[in-house]
Amino acid sequence: MVHLDDAIGSLARVAHWVRPRARNTIEGLDAYEGLPPEQLLPAPVGVPEVRRNRRWKLPGIESEDLRFVSQHEPLEPNFRRHYHARRRRIQTVTARRIRLDRARERPRLLYIHGYMQPETPIEELGLLTTMAWMLDMEVVQLQPPYHGQRKPRRSRLDGELYWTADLVRSFEAVRQTLLDARTLLSWMRAESSTPVGVAGLSLGGTLTAALTCLEPRFAFSAPFIAHMDLGELLADAPVLGAMRRDLARFGWKPDDFAAFVERTGWNQLQPVIPIDRIHLFAADDDRFFRPELVQAMWQRWGEPPVQWYPGSHMGFLPNFPDAVRRLRRFVDERVA
Repeated sequence: MVHLDDAIGSLARVAHWVRPRARNTIEGLDAYEGLPPEQLLPAPVGVPEVRRNRRWKLPGIESEDLRFVSQHEPLEPNFRRHYHARRRRIQTVTARRIRLDRARERPRLLYIHGYMQPETPIEELGLLTTMAWMLDMEVVQLQPPYHGQRKPRRSRLDGELYWTADLVRSFEAVRQTLLDARTLLSWMRAESSTPVGVAGLSLGGTLTAALTCLEPRFAFSAPFIAHMDLGELLADAPVLGAMRRDLARFGWKPDDFAAFVERTGWNQLQPVIPIDRIHLFAADDDRFFRPELVQAMWQRWGEPPVQWYPGSHMGFLPNFPDAVRRLRRFVDERVA
């Protein structure tokens, strides 16, 4: 019987046929090694000026788009010149906000979606609006660079440029996502005094885990089906086969990438949010994020609350409503 995660990997190979060919930027990776954490993964400066655009309003609930200029400054010189050469969509941070009238005094959630997740009405109405009702919270979903409204016009698929064998662009995308999330948090906290937590799914869960180690202003954190080991993610995830093949063409194996990540200090990051404000959610037959690596992160983090579900990474979706209900109880007990 074909494993569901492997089947999704096979479908991903078809999608990667139309993806732009990755550039070899391995020689530029020296720009990220030996830097202090505050320079590699900087904090935002000030509160951004946010443009709000209402999408729709129904009794008791409304949807808005939030936009502001990213504070991201690339470290690698060649990519920095490319980034600033002209106005690009990834330079404008975009987030989708679902607001409930009844939840104005409740905690709020900054949510980061998964790798290559497209922006669709199903996402807005079926996922974000449902999450907001179930959590009884305002939900603000950050769109990472190269996704949704930040997708370059030449891209055929959402996120196809986010995590590829062009390692400079990929690492800059991660740096930018983390800074954009922290900048968005600054605005949310300036707008209201109610607490803000962070959650993310899959690669969004990895980014959530990183924010757990960078940003003490978050009131709670919930990485869904993810760990922080970028090297092992590259080695394991069925959907990253094209990235592995491209890197092999450049003379790199997953172990070489893992060694680079180690040299950046990424693997030494530790939570700055109290352990009792962190809740992990994991799948016991996950082939994207191996369960033993989630277990290792759980132990390294001091064994915060964790909920395991039977099944694969892609099979987690039926369990997502239960995870959201558990997250609400967790937040109500510790934060609300």
